[in-house]
Amino acid sequence: MKIFACSIVALACGVSGSAAAQSASNVDWSGFYAGGLLGAVNSTSDVGTRVGVSKYMDATDARQIARVGDGQVSQWRAVGGLVGGYGKQFGNVVLGVEAGANSLSLNKERQTSQEMDANPGQQSTIKQSVSADWMAGVRLRLGWAENNWLAYVTGGIASTRLKLEASYIDNAFNGLSKGSKSVTKTGWSLGFGGEYALSKHWSLRGDYLYTRFGGISMENEVTSTNNSGGTLVHNANLDTHGLFVGINYRFQ
Repeated sequence: MKIFACSIVALACGVSGSAAAQSASNVDWSGFYAGGLLGAVNSTSDVGTRVGVSKYMDATDARQIARVGDGQVSQWRAVGGLVGGYGKQFGNVVLGVEAGANSLSLNKERQTSQEMDANPGQQSTIKQSVSADWMAGVRLRLGWAENNWLAYVTGGIASTRLKLEASYIDNAFNGLSKGSKSVTKTGWSLGFGGEYALSKHWSLRGDYLYTRFGGISMENEVTSTNNSGGTLVHNANLDTHGLFVGINYRFQ
């Protein structure tokens, strides 16, 4: 993000010089603003399960779990959010910073059941569930104003509270492992958008935003009625693609 910020400043300096010769936009985009957003977000998580410490699980179990434990969960959700920021216009160039938060409402489960390679005729089941209720971020904006329009690119940091729940069960020797972990994850966002000024104070906006968060991992003990012990390791990550429309009010 440091490189991204430096690039914005360098580009703005170069463009603002030439922008002085251009006709100024019909709207002054400088100042503070706040607004609301509605839209849809696609949240995608790659999940995986592996044998950590082998005891109850033998090498055959480990290979099977590694094969069937990898997967993906994905979910579209309608979302709402709030934004606020500050911009400064230099000719046709607009520089700014924006903070925002929106709901995610992600709650998706993946379940796989299969016959055990090491114990033919017996079944095992792996469940993996990923959830996140919200995301928030702070981003830089670099825009170009023309007439009543403002087009911009944006990038910055984002955070969310990511929760992973996972379980394993079989009927060979009553194998059981389950656990849950919730952590705040920080990632980065990139996107673009545009605004159309309806008046001195009000404008309509539309945005696309891609965000990638870090991963989460946990290790849980396996219990059974035969050679109990060992662990399973579960992991998940989170990417989001968001489409938003909204309205802003500029305090001028």
